Amino acid sequence: MIPITRLRPSSIPARYHFRHVFAKAYTVEMPSLGSWTLETTALFGIAIEAARDIKAAPRIGGQRAALISIVFSVIALEAFMNEIAEQAGEWSNYQPTVEGPEVVLLAEIMGDAEESHARLEFKLRLANWILSGKKVNKGVSPYQDLTSLIHLRNRLVHTEPNRFFIHGKTTNEEAHKDLMKKFTSKKILANDKHTGSWTYLVQTKAVAEWSCRTAAQVVSDLCDGVPACNFKKILDFVREAFESHVARL
Repeated sequence: MIPITRLRPSSIPARYHFRHVFAKAYTVEMPSLGSWTLETTALFGIAIEAARDIKAAPRIGGQRAALISIVFSVIALEAFMNEIAEQAGEWSNYQPTVEGPEVVLLAEIMGDAEESHARLEFKLRLANWILSGKKVNKGVSPYQDLTSLIHLRNRLVHTEPNRFFIHGKTTNEEAHKDLMKKFTSKKILANDKHTGSWTYLVQTKAVAEWSCRTAAQVVSDLCDGVPACNFKKILDFVREAFESHVARL
């Protein structure tokens, strides 16, 4: 969790500090008038620790901790989007002329997106467009990987059954066609040639680390497009926390 100190618009710097789970404390000069607590990096820390706990070689299957990394990487991104929408609303109400029209618009549109139960991918693309004025290219990293990660998380949360399988005869390509099509080129699935369980194939250290890195890259990409303002300072702290976590893999 990150305690975020409320900033006074006319007086940066003074003192500001936060901590996040499994990483060092950071201190930056900013003023303090209260605090918010962000959950984003605490949740991401769970994904990171699960990946670090796997001691097997990268593509050895059956490492159940990988499932934690998959699920919590996406949960962390969902928390990130919800929390930046809240932060944008706070800053827009507090100092709309300082934060700029992008932050004001983000707060309004993200609120509508949440009420309409918009998908995470859509909210990320929308936020990117509002803040940077650029359209996200879904066909390249990190958004191509994000689509695959969310697909994988959804398959776990709404578990899909395995197909009929004859051990020693049915191949993974036959039994898990959709999964193999999406992930074979990434070289992160378990390197077993014949397995009846699709979840076994994704239970690898390689998948766990890929999940964490994909989430961190998405956060970094979004932060890069934010114009200079106090709102961006908060996002940059979150990005630094994500990057600090990933550096420990």
